[in-house]
Amino acid sequence: FRGPNGTGIAEGPAAPSEWGDESNLKWKTDLPGKGSSSPVVAAGRVYVTAYTGYGQQPGRVGDAAELTRHLLAYDRRTGEELWRHSEAAPKPDKEDPYQGFITQHGYASSTPAADGERVFALLGKSGLFAFSHDGELQWRADVGDGSDPAKWGDASSPILVGGLVVLNAGILGNALIAFDAATGAERWRIDGESFTSAWSTPVTIEAGGRTLVLFAVPGQIVAADAATGAEAWRIDHEIADATAGSLVVDGRVVSLMGGREGFATALEVPEDGGPPRKLYDGRLRAGIDTPVAVDGRLYWVSGGVFYAADQRTGELVYKERLPRHGGGGGGFASSEYGSPVVSGGRIILFSRGGEGYVIRPGGSLDVIAHNRPFEGDATGFAATPALSDGDLFVRSEGRLYCVGE
Repeated sequence: FRGPNGTGIAEGPAAPSEWGDESNLKWKTDLPGKGSSSPVVAAGRVYVTAYTGYGQQPGRVGDAAELTRHLLAYDRRTGEELWRHSEAAPKPDKEDPYQGFITQHGYASSTPAADGERVFALLGKSGLFAFSHDGELQWRADVGDGSDPAKWGDASSPILVGGLVVLNAGILGNALIAFDAATGAERWRIDGESFTSAWSTPVTIEAGGRTLVLFAVPGQIVAADAATGAEAWRIDHEIADATAGSLVVDGRVVSLMGGREGFATALEVPEDGGPPRKLYDGRLRAGIDTPVAVDGRLYWVSGGVFYAADQRTGELVYKERLPRHGGGGGGFASSEYGSPVVSGGRIILFSRGGEGYVIRPGGSLDVIAHNRPFEGDATGFAATPALSDGDLFVRSEGRLYCVGE
């Protein structure tokens, strides 16, 4: 999720600034069902998850016993489907009902992770799965079938760290768990009742000669040794209700924002691995998305307003409403789910309605390009786009697109 280092910043050739049905669209393909997980690219394939059979249309919810989750593999050059794995809901009575906020993202919200040998996907309450790039199931692991108090569904994505697959299973199992990537054997876990209402995908930082896994839960940021699971430190923050956006690591600075009241915080993690220093606690309006850090500033969007703030002080640099074409999947929702990414030094983001923005980082809003929604796609864009070798992979609820020159 958000690239190999979790920052949302891509290396390599820049993606196009302008795209549409008639320009810089390499291919598009219909997906078999809905979902808000992001696409990931590895081994010449694009991976994405979706769900069918339940909660597909408002007013026609259906039966949770028909819920099926899918991991789909597409050829990155052509968009042709190469294989899929489908899992029926193992315990339909345990599935969160299709109502309230879960209608905003559904039952396929966890983004897969992939390396040169395997692809890993959390398929909700069915568990964590590992496949070869040709679709052969290599292992599966149970991570729980619980729910958060509000029953909003799971969403955190696995990450790969030093031969381990690390998953924030706070919603499903009240734990952070590490599995051997080759065998699926559980290597370590950290349990905690406070981990519920935590949708944040973990990130890593190097400190004191070791890799630390950082993850955010309501009220705390926790650091654990990636190799052993030994807790390195915890530090309090003021986001008490829920953590959705991921932590942002930029050098030694770690930032977090979110919550209904709009809190933000930043830490400085010393190179020797000692306890971090709190840089600030403050109020910054943010939503579900994760900010991106460029040249000492954080950039993000919430409710159609684009924000920039100093990452060390939390001082707001600007907030400006983004222009709109209208159309697509209903325009802006109250909170965007997809996060901004950076390609060629430019920020790329999508509205829930499918409008694509390319923004130059700086001290004031500079929209380089404002692209219209793809024609005929009114399903909503809740996923973060993926970047690979100058191509931009965009997922709506109903389609997968490849944008490139």
